[in-house]
Amino acid sequence: MDAGFEEKRNSGLEANSLNDPGQVLNSLRMRTDLLPLCDQHFRTMEPVIAPYNADYSIEFFRCTDKFCHRCFGERIGYTTPKRGDAPVLTPNQPSCERHGRPMFIISLDRQHNHVTYACQEAGCMERVVRT
Repeated sequence: MDAGFEEKRNSGLEANSLNDPGQVLNSLRMRTDLLPLCDQHFRTMEPVIAPYNADYSIEFFRCTDKFCHRCFGERIGYTTPKRGDAPVLTPNQPSCERHGRPMFIISLDRQHNHVTYACQEAGCMERVVRT
């Protein structure tokens, strides 16, 4: 999307804790109940665990398209990883005003050309709609 996009925010007040992410190596596990859409062509992404070293693995979502290399990580948002390089953050990617974390694409309305982003925190109803 270009810099001329329109953005609307909706902050819900209801909170419900449906998922307990659990603990792994003193850090919270990624929420695998999320179904982010790829920001390039809007296909569903799948959860993946990649070994980082003998004691640590990295959890993220990757696009299910065979030739797409887009990923969504809970700390960096959407990116296309390249071996040996630091991740390049996607410009203009929305983040939750309440939690400060990158938001993921939850839906695409092709008829009205609206992309809806959601916060990844359990119970947060923060949304951003871009056209």
